[in-house]
Amino acid sequence: MRRRHLIQAGALSAWSAFEPAARAETYPSKPVQIVVPFPPGGTNDLLARVMAQSLGERMSGSFVIDNRAGGAAGSVGAQAVAAAKPDGYTLLLGNTASLAINQSVYPKLRYDPQRDFEPISVVGGSSLVLVVNSKVPARNVAEFVQLLRSSPGQYSYASAGAGSPLHLAGELFKYRTGTEMLHVPYRGTAPAYTDLLSGRISAMFDNTTTAVQHTRAGTIRALAVTGARRSALFPQVPTLAEEGFKDIEVLVWFGLVAPKSTNAAIISRLSQAVATIAKGDETSRRLLEFDIEPWGSTPEEMRRFMASESAKWKAVVQRSNIRLE
Repeated sequence: MRRRHLIQAGALSAWSAFEPAARAETYPSKPVQIVVPFPPGGTNDLLARVMAQSLGERMSGSFVIDNRAGGAAGSVGAQAVAAAKPDGYTLLLGNTASLAINQSVYPKLRYDPQRDFEPISVVGGSSLVLVVNSKVPARNVAEFVQLLRSSPGQYSYASAGAGSPLHLAGELFKYRTGTEMLHVPYRGTAPAYTDLLSGRISAMFDNTTTAVQHTRAGTIRALAVTGARRSALFPQVPTLAEEGFKDIEVLVWFGLVAPKSTNAAIISRLSQAVATIAKGDETSRRLLEFDIEPWGSTPEEMRRFMASESAKWKAVVQRSNIRLE
């Protein structure tokens, strides 16, 4: 009898060790939802659709997009994923806001990016571009900084909303350059551009993909991009570092995460798939169309990157005294 019990216990132990690997081996056996915490049509959504198609082909499964736009810079969709069953079938394609900034901006945030998610991979990142109305008498960043210093508080900059990466890029720029600009938040970039183009607003940090159409029309002027390298959409525009401002690097980045306690073998499979996809010619080409540089990272690399970004933006938020409900 005792021998039979020991055999049964050994069999259960062996199955317990085998079961996670078995689940990962057959994953995905049903559709995987990639939650996008923004409306259809934006960069987050377009990137998610590229990744969903590529992951489906790579992993012989179905990956579907679930747009959950509820405001608060993606917090609503992120919270839904944090509370989801950790079985690998609900993922979040988050970004700088939902995975690094929001926890410092929203005191009542109902999730913690470090505590409530399993990082999978940073998919890619994109620079912002500093643009000014064409009537602003500055042809480069040094002239713009001098203009701001000589006329403190007389110039303004727009953003697509308080607490957004576009807003915080402006706050970081002000701090690092010792200048003052009035921040004017809008509900999205479209109304912000209405006032920027008319000259009511002087400047804005914006995504390169939306700024490029206006700079080509000549109504606004691009002074610098915020990444470490020049943008493919603005090859003639220098980086802030090239202009002598080396400590104002800002990237809008996108990352795939799963609910906390999701099977480690599934996380590993997804991470390897994303890294392979991001480095593939076809996916790289499609991401570069959105001016997103493909990255691909390990879960641990993403964990460290999220922690670094969270600390960076927490300092900016605290210094600027930004608090939203």
